[in-house]
Amino acid sequence: MNDRQMRLTIFILAGITAVTLHFSPPPPISQMAAILLIAILPALSWQRWMRGAWVERLLSASAVALLLNAIIALLFSYLPGAINRSLFLAVYGGMTIVPLLGKGAESGGDGRFSSALRPFFLIFALALLFRLPHLGYSEFQGDEGTIMARAAAIITGDDNALFLHQKGPVEILEPLSVWLLSGQINETWSRLLFSWGSGLSVCALLMLGWRWFGKKRGIIAALIFLIVGFSIAFGRIVQYQSLVILWGILALYHADRYTDGERAGDLWLTAVFLAGGLLAHYDAILVAPAIIWLLFAHLARTKRVRWSHWLGAATVGISLLALFYIPFMLNPNFARTSQYLLKGRVGSGGEGGLHWGGTAVWQMATLYNSSYFIIGLILFSLIGAACLVKKRRGMGSVLYLFAPLFFYLFVVGDPRTHIYTIFPAAAILTAVGLQKAGGWAKARPYLYRATAVLLFIWWASSAWYVYAIFIDHTPERVRTWTANRPAGYWTSWNEPPLYGLFGFPHQAGWRVVDNLIPADALPYASNEEHEITDWYMKSAPRTHCPNFNSFVLAAEVQDEVPYNPIWLDGWAVEETVMVNGREEMVINGRSSTAPRPVEAADQQLWLTPQEAVPAVPADIIPLNISLGDGQVRLLGYEIDLANARPNGELTIVLYWESITPFDQNYQVFVHLYDGLLHAQHDGAPECDMMPTTHWLPNTVIADPHIVPLPADMPIGDMPLYVGMYNLLTKERLAVDSTDTLMILVGTVEIGR
Repeated sequence: MNDRQMRLTIFILAGITAVTLHFSPPPPISQMAAILLIAILPALSWQRWMRGAWVERLLSASAVALLLNAIIALLFSYLPGAINRSLFLAVYGGMTIVPLLGKGAESGGDGRFSSALRPFFLIFALALLFRLPHLGYSEFQGDEGTIMARAAAIITGDDNALFLHQKGPVEILEPLSVWLLSGQINETWSRLLFSWGSGLSVCALLMLGWRWFGKKRGIIAALIFLIVGFSIAFGRIVQYQSLVILWGILALYHADRYTDGERAGDLWLTAVFLAGGLLAHYDAILVAPAIIWLLFAHLARTKRVRWSHWLGAATVGISLLALFYIPFMLNPNFARTSQYLLKGRVGSGGEGGLHWGGTAVWQMATLYNSSYFIIGLILFSLIGAACLVKKRRGMGSVLYLFAPLFFYLFVVGDPRTHIYTIFPAAAILTAVGLQKAGGWAKARPYLYRATAVLLFIWWASSAWYVYAIFIDHTPERVRTWTANRPAGYWTSWNEPPLYGLFGFPHQAGWRVVDNLIPADALPYASNEEHEITDWYMKSAPRTHCPNFNSFVLAAEVQDEVPYNPIWLDGWAVEETVMVNGREEMVINGRSSTAPRPVEAADQQLWLTPQEAVPAVPADIIPLNISLGDGQVRLLGYEIDLANARPNGELTIVLYWESITPFDQNYQVFVHLYDGLLHAQHDGAPECDMMPTTHWLPNTVIADPHIVPLPADMPIGDMPLYVGMYNLLTKERLAVDSTDTLMILVGTVEIGR
């Protein structure tokens, strides 16, 4: 197919796809069309403007398409109100069609990859075999639920939601586009672009390793990296890591290619991909030392600076970063984010200084991968580093490994899964070390064959380990580690880490719960974190206090929300939720009917953005009164007077809107006061579960308070006051523009 025929084919496909999406076909047709318009067709269009062999052009163009998707969604998020779907669709059509105009770039390749389609295709297919099967089995984990909730908020017109995130915006923007174009989404289609990016990163590593150290070492590096547990795990969830890896590898690749031909486009792409990584997460900065080494070693060797190339690349990279980070730095939530990063994550316990984090790094690494795999990586990557440290490109690969390794071993107090940044370089250096070891054994044929067999067993057993814990969900091994840990795989620890685990399969049955709890059984409570329940319950009213009308008790919860078991005394199990025949969840209510089991394993839950956005109940009693110079606003309240009598209780739910962040914790008080204080409830919001320092700007907090009424409570109308006071100083927040220190919300009738 010549260039003209290819352009015509892409143009026709783009038109058909856009028309299909315009008429909103049912799932999964609309989701397929969205992925085609977002990731596939733009990659085919943009590769015309890349240089190099066809494989090089297509890989770089595919990564550019993913980044353009995020940039377009970012720009649309700045427009006031809900995103216009028709305009959004038109822009995405243009993203495919515009690159078809003009002649395109000359190939400009060195012939290295001109006949390399077969190994790239086979490696890509094998990578996807570890990332796509059962992609939609697992329900969203907490961070995924948060990401999708913020994507929904942006689509429906929340102009502040993007700045509440304490990471880069890319992980929100990628699924946002699929969701907006297709209208509905579930777990599979939310994750697919990240799986795609993860598969591309394996091919990109093959290309980088091939360029640096030859075809065999590139293929070996890719075969190793495609079974790295972190790469597989983060290719199966809605999170940023796959894209940080992909764009980081390609930034390195184009920086190295610039040192060969000094083509401005390569330096520009280096800046573009590095900026894209930083828009995904701050982890991307850890590839910068290797890039700097390659470029400045080249400058030192040639003693020539092409200022137009450097100024152009710097302008492009800084402009991309400024699109998000300048508005973010002007947002009130930026101070909270910087405090979280500098005090919560960097340093030992937030105290700063160097420390040893090797124990935590080892435990996390040997959970996501077999211990044998990690031991092999350590041994052979050290051999590879020793062979390469005095070579220009070799030193680049050594810095690519040891910059993030040093950072997470000695600087970060709580590295968790961020050590994923170590493994692309570790795979390349391991490939070099393996070939070196093979060279040592080659003089002895029997030793060489024995070594080859042992290395194959090492790779295959490591591949089986990641298959067992990430893809096979019968059983879900990590949640039941003691009983179901993979047999024959030694670890130096007995139980996995308690926190920071992502990508392991788990299904509790939440997809069916929304249909099992009627409206009159709300609000509900649960031991599952609200980031998960808000998605699957479509933001139905939930409480952390004992004023619930149903309680969803899930098994094998990773980050369990504390509750008082006494609250469930006298309650009956109304529903039992099963997953593949095993009991995963019970729903407690006040009914005495026999529980009926409901199987959830094969159920799907498709949500529109509107269903995923929490809403303030329409029937609350409105107030709209601000406290503390506009720091917080009391929107209104709901009140339950059914038991408002002496020896009874009064239940009130306050709806607060946080305007600016709290730097100290404030207590909420509810007083029945007519000159004498007859009854009260003071406490942190949501029964101590949501202190004010955790409140995010421009969010609404439902805050229940149960006020016990004494036996001598006066009968009749009683004024009800609400307010806030500093937990340490006891100083109250004043009602705006007044000296009043509490809000009169109304009078309540105390009955007999």
